[in-house]
This record gives sequence, C-alpha cells and structure tokens, in this order.
Amino acid sequence: MTGPGQRCRCCGTVLRVGVNDALCGPCARAAGFREPIPEGFYEDADLCAALESYDFGAVFAAVRRQTGLSQLQLADLIGLSQSRVSAVERGERRLTHVRTAARLATVMRIPASLLGFPTSHTVTGDVTAKEVSWLERRDFLSLVTAATLGSSLNPELARLGSLLPGQVEPVTRPRIGAADVDAIEAVTEGFRRSDLAYGGGLCRAAAVTQLHQVRRLEDALCSPEIRTRLAVAIAELASMAAWMAYDVDDHDAARRLWTYALDTARRADDDPRATDLTVHVLLEMADQALHLERASEALHLVQLASATAANRKHPVSTVTQGATYAVLGWCRAALGEPESTHRAIGQAQETYAAADPATAPPWTSFVRDAEITSQQGHSLYLLSLSRPEFAPQAVEKLTSATTAYGKERARSRAVNLPALASAQFQANDIDTAVTTGYDSVNAITGLSSTRGYARLRVLDTVAAPHNGKPEVAELREHIRAALTTTA
Repeated sequence: MTGPGQRCRCCGTVLRVGVNDALCGPCARAAGFREPIPEGFYEDADLCAALESYDFGAVFAAVRRQTGLSQLQLADLIGLSQSRVSAVERGERRLTHVRTAARLATVMRIPASLLGFPTSHTVTGDVTAKEVSWLERRDFLSLVTAATLGSSLNPELARLGSLLPGQVEPVTRPRIGAADVDAIEAVTEGFRRSDLAYGGGLCRAAAVTQLHQVRRLEDALCSPEIRTRLAVAIAELASMAAWMAYDVDDHDAARRLWTYALDTARRADDDPRATDLTVHVLLEMADQALHLERASEALHLVQLASATAANRKHPVSTVTQGATYAVLGWCRAALGEPESTHRAIGQAQETYAAADPATAPPWTSFVRDAEITSQQGHSLYLLSLSRPEFAPQAVEKLTSATTAYGKERARSRAVNLPALASAQFQANDIDTAVTTGYDSVNAITGLSSTRGYARLRVLDTVAAPHNGKPEVAELREHIRAALTTTA
C-alpha cells in the first residue's frame, strides 16, 4: 500500500505507508543513506530539547550518525553549504529562519509540533496558507502579551517571520558590523520622514521588502554587541512597516508586523533602548485599536505598555513615559471618562515638560510641541463626541496643533483636521467648521494615506444635524464624493 500525497523528494515516486523519510530507497542510497530515519527517531528527549530551541547542530549530528551521511551529503540534501552545516554542528551558527526550519522538517521528516508549529498545520507546504485574520482572532491580546513578555508557551512566536506580508528571497551576508546596523537605522529614519510628510502608502512595500532583507542578517557572524543592536534595528524597521500598513488600513498586516517587532525587541533586552521600543510599539497598537473603535482593547495595550516599562531592567525615556499617559488619555476619553481623561492629560503634560528631546530615541523624534498639543486636543475631541461641552477646549488645542505643523508633518496635520472640524460643529461654530471641513478633504485626498478617511466619515456624521444649512449639505456631499472615490 502507498500513502496518498507522500512522494519521494527527488524522483517523485509514491512512498509506501510507514516510510518515515522524504526519499525512496534508491534515492536514499544515492544520497548516501546507509540506514533510514526510523519511526520515533525524534522522540528522544535530547533531540526534542534541541528542536525546541532550534539547535539544529545536535539534530544534524544525530541524523548523520543514524543515516551515515557525510556533512557534504547532508548539505546537498537540505540545500545548505557544507561549511554552513559544519558551523551549525559546531554551534558557531544558528538556523532561526522559519522557512529554513520548514525545509529541514520536510527533508528530515521532523514532526511539526517539535518545532513549535501548531499541529493543525503541516510544515511540508505553505505554513501560512490557512491563517486566521489577525484583526479578528480572539487570542490576539494573548499573543501580543506572550511576544512582549517572552513567553515560550505560544508556538506561533517561533514562526512569526513566515507570517509577515510580502515575502521575498533575502540577500545573505556572512559577516556584519556596526556600519550595517547604521545603514538599517538610516533607512528606517528615511521611511519615517516619508510617512510623516506623505503618508504610508508610497513606501510601505519598500519598507516590508527591506525588512525581509535585513532579517536574514540575523544568521551572519558578528559580535554580541552588534547582534543586540541589530535586533533593535530590525524591530524598529518592523514597527515602521507596521505603522505604514496601518496608515493605509491594512490592519491585519500591521498587527503581524507589530507582533514580530515585539518578539524581536524582546530578544535584545540587553540594549538600553529595547524596552523603550517595546512600549512604543504597544502604544502604536493601542492607537490602531482606538482607530478601530476598540477602546477596551486599546486600554489593555496601554496597561501592558505601562507594566512593561515598570518591570524591565532598562527604563524608558521620559518622552515615551509622556506618550504612555497621552494614549491613556485617549482611551479614557473614548470610554467617556472625563475625570480620568483630564488626569492622564495632566500627567502627560508634566512628564513631557521634564523631557530632553536630545536624548530621546529616534522613534519618538516626532513628539514635539505641536504633537503634544495635538495629543491633548485629540483626547478632548474624543470626549466632545459624547460631551459637546468639551468641544471648545478641543478646538483650541487642535487649532494650535494644525497651525504649527509644517510641510514635513503634512500627514499629521491632515488627520487632525477632520477632528478639528467635528469639534467646531460640536461647538456650534458652523461657518468655521465648513471651511475646516473642505480643508480636511483636500488635505487627506492629497496624501498616500487612507487612515484619515475614517475621520471624514465621523465628520460627516457630526455635521448631519446641521444639514438644513445649504453650505453644510454641500460639504457633506463633498465628503461623500471623496469617500466614494476612495472606496
């Protein structure tokens, strides 16, 4: 009898039921196998422990002892160089890329569960073929918490790299140094400037492609200090790519990228900036949750950010502390809690006042006076949607922020304008609201960003009670035309 779908990797011959390796008998002998890999081979306790930690050196040595393969024969079989196999066996190199693990599992018939893959997936095919949407998955917060805290209990953490969007074949480098990490950081800064000025759409694909390229550098030889810096640089780039995906409403991709960033930053705990970056990523995820009108989820993420800042060996920057209070204020405002909102706003203002921008990490470089004022205004705007008495204060703050943003912050100005117009409607300043409303549509439609369209929809709803005025009705038609064109 034969096993359906189980064929020899080399010649395609259908294998017999019970055959436990990827080659038929003739091909196995041609490859150098003296003995096949027997059933239950990988159930040995030492091999199970090695596979759990992706220590393929011990696995290679055990497989070669069992099969009689030389290093060169094994290398040819699994698609690596002989020198790479030798370095892995000596413990000088590690194979951490999930696609490499999937290929090894296919060839050497390693049970998927021993490599941390869910048993519902087969590693022999596309491990991402049947992914549940990360926007709707019920265990998302549990997965984020596991990535942040470094729990090894969630098997998906081991394969996050394969779940990222836009997979490409990466370029390999045998050795890297400080200049390589400097280059990654410089590229990320370039993406950040483009995002702030034009929105995430123009460079999102380039950022994801760059991320796939630099991830392969994790296998390169380097000093421990460079490896730690590299992990932070990769995590920062992943966070930047996630934000750009969020900016064009690709929320599922954003969540995958952010979760990958959290897991990568966790592996760089020795870097003084790693905790700060982790907290920054969690706050960005809270921003997305608020955008999706999931205030309770956003609050959970902010609380996780606060707990992370308090329980890591390296402190976060003062600017990031201030941002944590600011996003907490947004959460409380979205939940309709005025007293808690004002308390958080006050804490943010006091913390920012003590910050030195010169010592802030690069991912907080956008937090300047205009951004701080915008954060305060956004909290008040969220309150004003259910409590119109807060609208005048929101108008004051948001007007100040939008006036202060320059061309290099065009996206920030654009996403604030609909909130300003909504607050002006709530404050019954109809003429000014209509003018700001047209400015909002023009600013948002001129960007490579779609995040602002959700705020235009809110503006349309807020303006609806004033539809009896011809100028308001015309504005709403203008907004709906823009929304229809985008859709």
